Amino acid sequence: MSKPQCPQAAPRPITIRQFKNGAWESQPDVLSREIPIRIHTDSGLPKTLWAWPCNLEDLALGHVLLDMGGAGRSASVSKLNDTEFEVKLGEPLPPEAGKPAPIAATVLLKAMADFMGGEGLWDDTGCFHRAGVLNPVSMQVLHRAEDIGRHNCLDRLAGWANRSGEELSDKVLLVSARVTSSLCAKALRAGFRFIISRSAVTTASVDMATEHGATLVGFARDREGRFSVFTDKEGRIIE
Repeated sequence: MSKPQCPQAAPRPITIRQFKNGAWESQPDVLSREIPIRIHTDSGLPKTLWAWPCNLEDLALGHVLLDMGGAGRSASVSKLNDTEFEVKLGEPLPPEAGKPAPIAATVLLKAMADFMGGEGLWDDTGCFHRAGVLNPVSMQVLHRAEDIGRHNCLDRLAGWANRSGEELSDKVLLVSARVTSSLCAKALRAGFRFIISRSAVTTASVDMATEHGATLVGFARDREGRFSVFTDKEGRIIE
């Protein structure tokens, strides 16, 4: 999956002083761009987020849906200028009723390997998280989002899903980041019930996933040929 084409988001060149092997030297480097954006709604004062400046409509829309009371409602986003967006909420949508199909263990590892091994923004700066929507039937990643903040990645996925009419309850969430209580709660609000992370999970995220009947997998690392299933009451991971 190729990098987004956003000239305004290109890394900024910089010269740094680096201490390495007992000596100082000057080195060229690049920095990821991060800017504040403002989200306007009918509910009150604008909300400010810091983000990587590309594909910001999905971010603004998804943040309102997941963190500002818009979950389960129709919504639209308008661009006011390069850094300001207006989100309007509509009527409640029918509840998503889909359930993710089971995945074999070896197939799960292959899917995560493909997802993590693809070209990405961290290749330049090492500054990014990524999250993706996996169809567990076709085993295709339908959409991938990258941002400096891991929560921003989920906002971007939710915004994309809302604008494209894609249901998330029967999909799998792939993430590079650790799954804390806040990230797990956001994933559940988005509709996901199957979460796979390359990183760690916490007691709170495991308890939350278990309570909601979600499958939670951590440490999915193909090079080590392993992953850890922390909760899977529905039996979505098969031999």
